Amino acid sequence: MPTYEYICDACQHKFSLIRSIAEHDREKVSCPKCKGKKVKQTLSLFTAKTNRKS
Repeated sequence: MPTYEYICDACQHKFSLIRSIAEHDREKVSCPKCKGKKVKQTLSLFTAKTNRKS
């Protein structure tokens, strides 16, 4: 599942959520710190989790 990163406009708290694409498309996000609804998605780096050890 993808990891989405957000920033709250009210308190400037940065947080990330692991959500399915369907959840991301249908559910609104609120800030876990202040419960604010004005949250913006930010750009994040792509990471892949594998079973191989390098």
